[in-house]
Amino acid sequence: TSPTGNPTVSPTKGPTASPTGSPTGVPTLAPNTEPVWETIGSNGFEDGSGDCSFNSWVDGGDDARLIGPNNKWSNVHWGNCALRLQDDSDTSTATSETLPVANFDTLKVTFWYKPRRMTASSEEFHLYISKDGGNFALEHTWSSDGKLGSTVFTDNIYQQGIVDDIDVTNATEVSIRFVCNGDTNSDRVFIDDVAMEAM
Repeated sequence: TSPTGNPTVSPTKGPTASPTGSPTGVPTLAPNTEPVWETIGSNGFEDGSGDCSFNSWVDGGDDARLIGPNNKWSNVHWGNCALRLQDDSDTSTATSETLPVANFDTLKVTFWYKPRRMTASSEEFHLYISKDGGNFALEHTWSSDGKLGSTVFTDNIYQQGIVDDIDVTNATEVSIRFVCNGDTNSDRVFIDDVAMEAM
């Protein structure tokens, strides 16, 4: 015969309640701390009115001149004026003001330049650096043939020069100097839009 009692129902366990506490916080990522270049000096060889000016730079003498605004003849990279160095005399130089680097390790110099009639193998121009008032030391050379690790340039067009690995770890201040080494007064380099950055 069929059983007369109803079968016993097994109890079912309810789902486990979700925790009410806040989940473990997501770790905060550190901000990008990669050093960046900071501009510490620049020169476009113009004053605020558009006239030519060495600003705080010092020209070497007769073989260092500013050209423009009325005689630039496509020898200016941007604006009205540029620096012109010629020949290879004691005056074929231009020197920046002193730049503070006490809080930096590396200096970068960026500029635009146009060699003109600088085609002989002996013709080149240079970047020198002085640290804390010391003697100027050769940092880099640009030439028509790339000799001795120099950068090869193309005559009669503007091109960019960059030197970005100048060690200034133990220096408080620096100055830069451009020097031309042409054969005659007709051998020239025009320099414009110089920027000095450090990090």
